[in-house]
Amino acid sequence: MDAEQLPSHLSSILIVEDEPDICLALEDLLRHAGYTVRSVMTGREALHEAEQNPFGAVILDLGLPDLSGFAVLRGLEELDPLLPVIILTASAQDSHTVESLRRGAAAYITKPYNPDALKIILRQAVDARKLALKMHRAEHALSASEEQFRHVVHAAPDGIVLADGDGKIVSWNTAAERLFGHTAGEILGQPLTAIMPTRYREDHQRGLERAKVTGESPLTGRMIELHGLRKDGSEFPIEVSLGTWRFGGQMYSCGIIRDITQRKEAEAKLLQQQIEQQVLLDLIPAMVWYKDTHNRIVRANRHAAESINKTVAEVEGQSTSDLYPEEAEQYYHDDLQVVGSGMPKLGIVELYQMGSGEKRWVQTDKVPYRDPQGNVIGVLVFAQDITERKQAEAALQESERQYRLLMEEASDGIVVLDLDGYFRMANSKICRMFGYTREELLQLHVRDTYIPAEQALAQQSLERIRADKPVRFNRSLQRKNGTVILVEINAVKMSDDRYFEIIRDLT
Repeated sequence: MDAEQLPSHLSSILIVEDEPDICLALEDLLRHAGYTVRSVMTGREALHEAEQNPFGAVILDLGLPDLSGFAVLRGLEELDPLLPVIILTASAQDSHTVESLRRGAAAYITKPYNPDALKIILRQAVDARKLALKMHRAEHALSASEEQFRHVVHAAPDGIVLADGDGKIVSWNTAAERLFGHTAGEILGQPLTAIMPTRYREDHQRGLERAKVTGESPLTGRMIELHGLRKDGSEFPIEVSLGTWRFGGQMYSCGIIRDITQRKEAEAKLLQQQIEQQVLLDLIPAMVWYKDTHNRIVRANRHAAESINKTVAEVEGQSTSDLYPEEAEQYYHDDLQVVGSGMPKLGIVELYQMGSGEKRWVQTDKVPYRDPQGNVIGVLVFAQDITERKQAEAALQESERQYRLLMEEASDGIVVLDLDGYFRMANSKICRMFGYTREELLQLHVRDTYIPAEQALAQQSLERIRADKPVRFNRSLQRKNGTVILVEINAVKMSDDRYFEIIRDLT
C-alpha cells in the first residue's frame, strides 16, 4: 500500500439500529454522502460484523433488542479502541449523554436527528481517524518524509497540534497559528496549557499523569468540545479530535482543532428558534402533539402536557401507550390512517380523560407531518376542548325540545312564518283547526288561509309585522274544506326573517 493511500474501509459505516424506517433513512443519507453502508439490527450482529470487517465509524442506537447499547459500545472498543462510535438514540437525558461519552462514544445525537449535523459529525469522526492513521504512518517514516509530513499538516484547514508525553508542544501548523495567534517560534516547547483556559488545566495535568502510568488517554479517538485560549487572552469554542501513539518509547498526542464559533452561533440561533416555537405552541389554545410513526411523542405544547399533569419534558420522548394506556390503540389506529393515506383526518369528536380523571369532550384534527422530501414521518395532532360547546348544544337541544313540547301542548294554534308570509312551523292544534296535514300547511302562504275577499289584508298585516309593529285582530279564515272560521290572531316579529302567530278559534 502506498504511504499516501488509506484503507477503503474508512468510508465504510456500520449502522446498528433496530427500527427499520430509521435504518433505511440513515442508509439513504449516508450512501448519498458517499459512504459504503452495512446495517444490522442487534448488538450481537454488530459485534460479529466489527470482528469480521473493518469500518470507518459506527452509528449505534442504545435501545437494542438483545444487548444494551453500552455493552455493544464496550465490545466495539475492545475490538478496535480507535473505532469512532456515534450514539444515536431517542433518549435526551443528560445522564445518558454523559455516560455514553464517559464510556468512549465519539458523539451523542438524539432522535429526531438533524441529517446535516449527523453528516458533519460523522465526517469529522472519519476524518479524525484518517488523520490519526496518517500521523501514525508518518512517525515510522519521519526521517524520510518529514517535508511531506509538514506539507500535509500545514495544508490542513484545521489546527493540528502535536505534543509529547510531558504535554509540551512539538508541532504547530499554519491553521493553529491562525486560530490561536501564536507563531510556531513562540509556541513550540511551551506546555499545552498555554492554549487552554485556566479552568481546564488541572484536569489536563491529571490526564497527563494518568497517561504516563497507563500508556493511554481516555480521550483518544473521541471528539470533545472545549474553549481555546488565544494569544490575546480571548476564548473561542473549539472541537478537538484526539489521537495518541508511541514512538521510540515516548508517548505522543495529536489534536485536530476546529473553530466552531459559527456552528455554535447557528446552534444558539436554532435553540432560540426552538424556544420561540415552543412559546408559540404554548400560546395555541389547544393541545398540540407531534408524534412519529412509532407512536412516540416528539413534541408537545404546555396545554397537552398539563392535561395529564406532566411537564413538556416529561411527555416528549414517551410512547402514547405509556401516557394513555387505555386509549393508545385507538389513537394509534387514527394516526396510521393519516400516515398511510397522507391525508388529514379532521373533526374527530371524542371523550378525553384528563390527568385528574375528569373526562372532557375534545375535537381532534390529525395532519400528516412530512420531511423535506415529502415523506410522511409523523402526525401533527391538534385537540381543542369543546366541553362547553357540547354542553351548550345539549342545553339548546333541551330548550328546543321544551319549545316544541310547549307548542304541541298549547290549546291555541301556533305557527311560525317567514317575512314573505310562508308557513315554516305549525303545531298540531293549528293543523286540526284548518284541516291540513302539517306537510300541506308548510307549503302554503298565509293569504291561502284568508277568504278570497280579504286576501289583500294579508299583505297589510305583513307590512306591519315587517315594521316590527305587533298585530292583533279578529279575522275570518278559510279551512281546507272551504268552511269559514272566526279566529283571533296575535302576531309578533321574532327575528330578522321570522314571526309567529297565536291563533284562537272564536267560532
